[in-house]
Amino acid sequence: MIEVQGISKRFGDVQVLTDITATFEKGLVNQVIGKSGSGKSVLAKCIVGLYKPDEGRVLYDGRSFHELELEEKRVIRQEIGMLFQSSALFDSMSVLDNVILSFRVERWHAKKGGYREGDRHEPQIPVLR
Repeated sequence: MIEVQGISKRFGDVQVLTDITATFEKGLVNQVIGKSGSGKSVLAKCIVGLYKPDEGRVLYDGRSFHELELEEKRVIRQEIGMLFQSSALFDSMSVLDNVILSFRVERWHAKKGGYREGDRHEPQIPVLR
C-alpha cells in the first residue's frame, strides 16, 4: 500500500500541491484525476521519488520513502510503473470510457479470483483542483 500524507510541493513562488493525502491500495487500479496543470504529474513524481515533497511524506507499506537507504529505494522502484501523459488515453475511446476502463479491469480481476475475500476495496480517486 502507498500512503501520501500531507504532501505539499512548490517551485519558487508557485504552490503546486497543498496538503494532499490519499491511500493507494495494493492490487487495485488507483487513479488521480484533475484538470491540466493541477499537479497530477508532480504528485506522481513525489510518489515515485523523483521529487522530494516540501512537506508531508510518502509511505510504502508503512515505511517513509524519503527516509530509506538508496538500496531500499531501488527495491521499491522496481515495483513501480509510470505511464507518461503522451500515451495516457486510448484515442479510439472517449475520455469517459478511458476512465471507466480501469473500473472494468478491476471488476475483471475480481471475477477471476485475483483477490482474497476481504481484500477488495473501492478504488480511491483523489481529485486535484
